[in-house]
Amino acid sequence: MKKYFLIPFLLIIILFNSCELAQRDYDYEINLLNIALDYHNTNVTSLYGTLNDAKEIEKALRENCEKNEINYTSYNYYQEGTAYDSLTVNASNYPSKTNINNAFNNFANSSKENSINIIYYSGHSDSYGSWLLATTDTAKGYTYDKFGDIDENQFMRVDEVYELLKDVKGKKLIIVDSCYSGNYYTSSSYSLENEEITFTSAFNKLFTKDSNINDDTFILCATEKDNTSHEPMYEVGMRLHGFFTKALLEGLGWCDGIKGYLSDSIEDAYLDTEDGVYGKLSQGLPPAAKTNMLSVDNLLSYIIENQEIETSSDYFSHQYPQVLGERYDLVLFTY
Repeated sequence: MKKYFLIPFLLIIILFNSCELAQRDYDYEINLLNIALDYHNTNVTSLYGTLNDAKEIEKALRENCEKNEINYTSYNYYQEGTAYDSLTVNASNYPSKTNINNAFNNFANSSKENSINIIYYSGHSDSYGSWLLATTDTAKGYTYDKFGDIDENQFMRVDEVYELLKDVKGKKLIIVDSCYSGNYYTSSSYSLENEEITFTSAFNKLFTKDSNINDDTFILCATEKDNTSHEPMYEVGMRLHGFFTKALLEGLGWCDGIKGYLSDSIEDAYLDTEDGVYGKLSQGLPPAAKTNMLSVDNLLSYIIENQEIETSSDYFSHQYPQVLGERYDLVLFTY
């Protein structure tokens, strides 16, 4: 019996590791919905790496698209600094919940069947993975209301994100660098690249479905559903990134002059004065690429191996990035 069992099992593994599962054989475009908040002058903890994360992710994707001659569009929503005047909170690119809802609708209207649509979020989340979006309180800029509770209208819940994605055509990739981001899937990771291959895991990869998602949705999360996401302690004169996004950027080939390495120091030599973004795309293949191909699973492997925080739960401060992608790996670029 054991001898006969190996035949279908090996066929599944061969199929699963074949290029057919990852290959793109059509023209495509990449669109980015990019959301980041630093929460300065609010009653929640200020973050110092989120804006660097988002701005450099945007430019890293843009320059990879230029390198590969792929059409690219980004929609950027940033809350940055301490101003909460009416001009700031009413701006069309301010990440209030109303504006983010509108952004998803615009995203859906502009998407095509051949689109790869990336949603990136860097900021705070609650224990359910809900995004904490920007306050519109022009009086104080506080995120807490007078009773010490966060206004529910500032939260974007996981199920709300999925509902808004239903009308987005093409492939969808959700990248979340926030606490409890593992709530973006309800079952264990489907990527076999970083787990022991068993018949059950192979079967699940090929035939089971997560209740929240469809075949066109891929998710890359900074950590598990019951764990927090981290950035280094802020020091004056440093340019911070979240641990997860720093490794993600390196995997994409973004650097400060040394291939695959991002410095925490602020060096004007790597500042693009036109857009105020530090860094540039390295020459040659991105460090995460394998066999001239850069995919979501490639990026996950690179992050796990290279992020500057422990992945094991044996450590109090740790992050174990998660990936979900139904039956396929998603290829972003070929070189």
